[in-house]
Amino acid sequence: MSDVVEDFDPLFYRPCIFPILSGYSYGTAITVNNGLRTGPHATDFQLSLSFFDNSGQHVVTTDVLHELAPGDIVKIDTRDVLKKLKITPRGNMLGIAHMVPKRFAGQELVSVTRGELMAHVSSSDDFIEFRQEPKGVITGVAYQMGPQNDDRFNKTRTTLLQAPKAIVTPTVDTLFALINASTSIQYEDVAHMEFWLVDPAGNKVARGDVTVPPWSCRFVSVRDLLVQNNLLDEFIAQGGLGMIVGLSRDSGLVPISMTMNLETGAIACDHTLPPVYYFTTWGGQRRIEANARLYDTFFADSDGLQLEEVLRVSA
Repeated sequence: MSDVVEDFDPLFYRPCIFPILSGYSYGTAITVNNGLRTGPHATDFQLSLSFFDNSGQHVVTTDVLHELAPGDIVKIDTRDVLKKLKITPRGNMLGIAHMVPKRFAGQELVSVTRGELMAHVSSSDDFIEFRQEPKGVITGVAYQMGPQNDDRFNKTRTTLLQAPKAIVTPTVDTLFALINASTSIQYEDVAHMEFWLVDPAGNKVARGDVTVPPWSCRFVSVRDLLVQNNLLDEFIAQGGLGMIVGLSRDSGLVPISMTMNLETGAIACDHTLPPVYYFTTWGGQRRIEANARLYDTFFADSDGLQLEEVLRVSA
């Protein structure tokens, strides 16, 4: 496979893609940095923003808002930007900070190498900050994001979600934000994920599914899942702790977990690391086979194995 990627949209050279939680009464700010200070791929960046509405429709891409030399960092409150654009957030919008090398200014498509893209992805984390309104509770999460749902980078579009922090109490809910993004604003593939809530013993408690339109963010509420299955009180009485196991067989979704205090508005945020962080041999045919085994034993048969048995069979 060639290291050079042709006809690449430079808006996605080093993007920061994030949810705007206006549907939950939060404002979103982002802190991005040009972390690659030295070396052959260090470059000056021009930063602009794109916004998509709750349905995934492209609303606007701004002009250049900031320029960042290597090592520079900038914080942007999207509430201020949206106000200047006279856009009233409705539902849970999606935002993108585009970090574009100055040498690509004004170009629609360029040639880039995988090596330079990955060098910038691995050099810095972006911090996404949520402020609950009007109470002012602030929380956030830092993460990196490489190219998503682009066959030139990964032909296997799947997502395995393993999140052992599904907490529900009388005043707490756990949400999973699922972002469906790519490397082109014209991206139009719908994503689907099936998931199970599993208790600490590995028993399957409740099953659900979610559809995520392109360029949108959808939320899975563990509390809502339990309510829909008339299991809320029982789950809380047994400790209120569980794990979400999800599988998307058609898209690479970006998951963020949010444990929310329903009274104060505080959120504990985390991203869920992909399996490659835990299994060094993950990828390629091994990834395809493992996901197929998980689906056959855990999702295709609703009365199938417990989670601990699935893990043992797949090992």
